[in-house]
Amino acid sequence: MAPPIYVKGGVWTNVEDQILRAAVSKYGLTQWSRVASLLPKKTAKQAKARWNEYLNPTINRSEWSTEDDEKLLELAKLLPHQWRSIAPIMGRTATQCVERYQYLLEAALKGEDEEDDDEDDLKLSGPGIETLPALGNAFESLPSRPDMEDMDEDEREMLSEAKARLANTQGKKAKRKDRERMLDESKRISLLQKRRELKAAGINVSLELKNRKKRNEFDYNADIPHEHLPPPGLFDVAQEDQSNDSDRASFQKQVNLKGISRKEGDKQKQKQEERAKQEGKRLRKEILAAAEIFSNIAEEQQTKRRKLELPAPGEEEHDDVRTRILEKSKELLQVSETYLKDSAAKVEKKAPQTRTLQVAKVKSSRKQITAIIHNALSALPKPKNNVEVVLPQLDSNEEQLILLVPQDSEEGMSKNLKILQQVETEKEKLRRSQVVQRGYVIPSPETLIPIPSTLKGLEKDIALEFQALVRSDYTEFEDPSSGFNTIEVVDEQIYEEVLKQISQELKNSKKETISSSDDFSLPEGSEVADQINDALERLDSATDMAEQGIQEDFSMYEEEVRAKYTKLQEAFETLTDAILDEKLSENAARNEEIAITMRSSRLHELVQMVTAAESRCS
Repeated sequence: MAPPIYVKGGVWTNVEDQILRAAVSKYGLTQWSRVASLLPKKTAKQAKARWNEYLNPTINRSEWSTEDDEKLLELAKLLPHQWRSIAPIMGRTATQCVERYQYLLEAALKGEDEEDDDEDDLKLSGPGIETLPALGNAFESLPSRPDMEDMDEDEREMLSEAKARLANTQGKKAKRKDRERMLDESKRISLLQKRRELKAAGINVSLELKNRKKRNEFDYNADIPHEHLPPPGLFDVAQEDQSNDSDRASFQKQVNLKGISRKEGDKQKQKQEERAKQEGKRLRKEILAAAEIFSNIAEEQQTKRRKLELPAPGEEEHDDVRTRILEKSKELLQVSETYLKDSAAKVEKKAPQTRTLQVAKVKSSRKQITAIIHNALSALPKPKNNVEVVLPQLDSNEEQLILLVPQDSEEGMSKNLKILQQVETEKEKLRRSQVVQRGYVIPSPETLIPIPSTLKGLEKDIALEFQALVRSDYTEFEDPSSGFNTIEVVDEQIYEEVLKQISQELKNSKKETISSSDDFSLPEGSEVADQINDALERLDSATDMAEQGIQEDFSMYEEEVRAKYTKLQEAFETLTDAILDEKLSENAARNEEIAITMRSSRLHELVQMVTAAESRCS
C-alpha cells in the first residue's frame, strides 16, 4: 500500500500566526524558506502570502470611499483579472480588491444602490463572471482559527521547536556543544548508577582505565595538554617593593653627597669615539679598494696601449699565405702569454700580505690615486676654441670666467661683450638683499615699527639702514609708484671686503666661545638639586593653572557650540516641516483640480444626455 500524500496548506491557526510573526521579526522579509521551516504544515510561498495578505501591520484596513470604488472599477476595466497589479496602485491587498469588486457587483445586481443619489451611482449593470461567489480557498487572507484547550502533539512539538530555535542566539556550534555536554553528563550519570548497582551486588569497579598507556595519554577533547595552572591568589611582590625602596634610598644618598653624576656623558663620549674609529677604518678600507681598482685600470690600459708594429716597406706583394698565418699565430701566442703574466701578477698582488705592507699601502694610496687621475686627465684631447659658451647661473663663490670664443672677428668681440654684461648683471643680483635672492615676500613699509628712542649709536644706524633697505626693495620689486628712495647696488670690492671682515669676526667669536666653554662647569651639590626641584614644582603649578584656564575656556566654547547646534537643528526641523506642508498642500490642490475637472466633465455629459432626452420627447 502506497504511503499517504500530505499536501501542505489549509486554515491558519493562532499558534502558526504567532510563530510567523516571531520568525519574521528575527529572520526578516527575505528568508521565507527558513521561516517556513518552523511551520511543518505550510510552505514558503504560503508563509509569504499570509504575511503580505493578513499579518502585515502596514495593510490599509480603512473603509472604502466612493472615490476608491471608482478608481477600482476603472482599473478593473483597464487591467481585467490582474489583481496583483491593481493592489499596489490602490494601496491595499489583492484579496481586499477582489472582495470589494465582488461586493460592488452584487450590490449593483440586487439593486441596493437605487435609492442613493446620482453622485454616488457607479452605473454597474448586468450579471457576469465577476458576480459569481468566491470559492473561499484563499486561507491566507482569512482570520486564524482559535487554539483548542488541548493542542495536538504535532502542534506542541512545533511550538517547542520554534521556541528553542527562536531563542537561540548563539548559532549551530553552541547548540552542538550544549548537546555534547548533555550527552557527557548523561554518560557520567549512567556510569555512576551502574557502579552503584555493581557495588550493591558486591563488585567494586573503578571508573578509571586500567591500561596505563591509555591512562597516561591526553584527552585532547576534554583537557589542555601540558597545562600549568597558576597558583591561586595574588602574586607576592613584597621583595620587589623592598628592592625598589633600597635602590631609591641609595640613589638619593649619592645625589646628596656627590651631586648629579657625569657617567652618562662619559658613556656618550666613549660611544662617539668608537663610532669615529669605526668610520676611520671604513674610510681606509674604501681608499685601499679604490687604489686597487685604479691600479688595475692603469695596468689594463698599459697592456692595451702597445706600439703599432707595421710591416717593413718594400716587401713583395705576392707573399705566401702560410707564412702570414704563422706570423699571426705567433703574435696571438705572445699576446696570450702577456695576458697570463699580467693575470699572475694580479693574483700575486691580491694574495694576503703582511700588516706592514698594508700600512704602507694606506700611506701611498692617495699618491697613487692622484697620479692615476693626473695621467687619465692628461690623456684627454685638447679643447677647441670655436665652442659657444652657455652662461650658467653664477654662484656666490664663482669669481672667474674663461672665454673660449675666438676674438679675431667682430662677432666674437660682440659675443664676449654680451657675456661680460650678463656676468655683471648676475653678480649684481648676488649683491642684492637675501630676501630678494631667496624669493621671499617683501613686507610693506607701512607695517614697519617706528624706531624706539632708546636705541643709540650703532644699533640706531642698523635700524635706519634696515628700514631704508626694505623701502628700496619694495619700490624696486613690488610697487614702483610708492615713491621711496632706492639704494644703489654695492660695489664688488666693497662687498668682498665686508664679507671678509664678517668672516674674520665670526672666527674670532667662535674661538672666544670655545676657550670660554672649556673653563665652564655645571654646579653640583644638594642646594642645586633643591633649586632644580623648586623650579620644576613652580613650572608644574604654572602649567596646571594654564591647563585649568584652557579647560574652562574650552567648556564655555563647547556649551556655545552645543547651543548653536540645537538652534540649527530646531531651525532645520521647522524648515523640513514647512517644506512637507508645502508639498502636501500642492498635492492636495493638484488632486482637487483633477477632481473638479472630472466632475465638471461628468456633469456636462449628464446635461447633454438630459437635453438629448428632452429633444427626443418633444
